[in-house]
Amino acid sequence: MSVAKVMGEANDSTKGSWSFQVAANVSHISHGDEEMQKFLHSYTVNYYDLRAKWRASKNTDNPYDVAMGRPYIVGGVMYADYSRLKIRRPESEYNSHVEQIITLYGGVQFDVLHTGRWTVDVDFINGLGYCPHPFNERKNKDQEIIGSQFSFFIGGGAHIGYNISPRWRVSAGVDLRHYSNGTLDRPNIGANTIGGTVAVCYNLERQDDGTRAQKNAGMAERENEGPGNRMNEIYVETTAGVALKALKDNFEIYHESHNPLYASFTTMIAPMWRYHRLFASGIGLDYTYANYVYKIRDLDAISENKESKYSPHILGLSLRHEVFYKHVSMAVGVGVYLNKHTGHSAVKHEGKTYQNIGLRYSLPFTNDRLFLGYNIKAHNFSKVDCVHLIAGYRIPIKI
Repeated sequence: MSVAKVMGEANDSTKGSWSFQVAANVSHISHGDEEMQKFLHSYTVNYYDLRAKWRASKNTDNPYDVAMGRPYIVGGVMYADYSRLKIRRPESEYNSHVEQIITLYGGVQFDVLHTGRWTVDVDFINGLGYCPHPFNERKNKDQEIIGSQFSFFIGGGAHIGYNISPRWRVSAGVDLRHYSNGTLDRPNIGANTIGGTVAVCYNLERQDDGTRAQKNAGMAERENEGPGNRMNEIYVETTAGVALKALKDNFEIYHESHNPLYASFTTMIAPMWRYHRLFASGIGLDYTYANYVYKIRDLDAISENKESKYSPHILGLSLRHEVFYKHVSMAVGVGVYLNKHTGHSAVKHEGKTYQNIGLRYSLPFTNDRLFLGYNIKAHNFSKVDCVHLIAGYRIPIKI
């Protein structure tokens, strides 16, 4: 890439418009978990959200903004009101409580449809939540939903908006939100909520109100078939890192906070095909050396669960997909275990499949070959297993 082009992209990145949005949401927390059914007796959660949004100019020549239809880059703060939850086991002498979670987040929002004054958008946000009332074995013992003061946050939603003027937009939709400490401590039941959102957005600059044709709006703005977006690159992705988790087996015996954290070596190799500027897909071979399995064996012996097999070698095969925006990308995967024997609790709760979702940053001076990031690994699309901190490299294959 020429120096002039790099400087042009940098200058263009400063051009765009800002808007601010306030939103309110009423959600219900999922209560399908067997453990949660024992102590959770009411399910309503409220969210209040303030976010800033930046969008590139219609005249942008940045290929990612053009291909994605000029997405909004968002950042905000959210207040989650969990005070209405009733948390108490029958044998407990007091109510436990979550109260509130304060979250800082960033993400992206896409207008996928724009017709007249109406829009349809989807968003994905990721951040960190702070809960002042996490689980405590002495004074908040039934609050096993949020196990740590700090939690990973992932959210997403779909909304229908209406431009009531060139500066004001109102919208309504449905949002999914998830909090989890990533098994960096226990307990880690986590909070999965779904509910309706209403929002009001104010643009600092006047926007086209939709009464005339908009050439560059939403999906119509994407040039997926443009020659600048067609790609045909085959590469092998390699990663290495560390998987971090606290053991559910340990918590079930001792039922206390500040559980030991175990680190395991993890690696992956995946042939990938990047067929578009925005997308790449492939298949990955995932391996973890789980030396904590010997601790699980000892804990199972204490619990008299002796029928399980134990091996530190975890091997899986996964379908993978990655979405790129400039130097940032989101990688997801769904896999099946080829070898996994990690004790009684894993047999009972984890199943034969796993899922990964993570964010990466590719270093520009390596031509985006070298990247750093993290994955959250889960089972049953809901239960977090561990957090991966990774470094990786994309090895180009000439064809």
